[in-house]
Amino acid sequence: MTTTTNSTAIAIFVKTPSLSPLKTRLAAGVGEDAAQAFYRLSLKAVEATAQTKKLTPYWAVGEEDGLEHPLWKNFSRLHTGDGNLGQRQHHVYETLLKTHDRVLLIGADAPQLSRDLLEQAMLALDENDFVIGPARDGGYYLFGGRVSTSADVWKNVPWSTAMTRERLEAGLGASIPYLALLTDVDTQSDLQRMVAEMPGALSEPQKQLRAWVKNLRAATTQ
Repeated sequence: MTTTTNSTAIAIFVKTPSLSPLKTRLAAGVGEDAAQAFYRLSLKAVEATAQTKKLTPYWAVGEEDGLEHPLWKNFSRLHTGDGNLGQRQHHVYETLLKTHDRVLLIGADAPQLSRDLLEQAMLALDENDFVIGPARDGGYYLFGGRVSTSADVWKNVPWSTAMTRERLEAGLGASIPYLALLTDVDTQSDLQRMVAEMPGALSEPQKQLRAWVKNLRAATTQ
């Protein structure tokens, strides 16, 4: 395969509705239907943000059986492979690095992510091997890089803990610049923080998500 000159891939890690549990911690607070609604609105917001001429977007789908789901029709798709979250991220990162100069990895849990932050990530990779968008819970909402990494670095990270980002950085052994701190939406209390962090210029899906959170809050406080 030939690497496209000065190209940046962005892989959005997703799970397919009906094939995997979705937003279980959020569902514990707002209910299963509301959690499913959030997930779909969040997907649309992230999808809109990733659609820029400077990026080649991919869905990184957690289930091989989900690759042909209609939700993923707008972008190229690849299976994350098996293993823990670190092994899946490593697989997608290294796969896309074969055909792109730089690779960004994001999830669908930070719909407030802006194109400006993606631009900052690409600029950071002009001068650095890696870039991270830190999340408030100790993880990260974006990882970007331009050089190959060892599978052991990802395998040994404790995922979904307050030490996740710190351990990944230590394994990479490099000075890594940060983007702005954002909230990954995992629980009901994260929803308002996410809305507060939305950019000044909102995409239409971000406006819809903001309105949905407002309506949800009104419904749960009556």
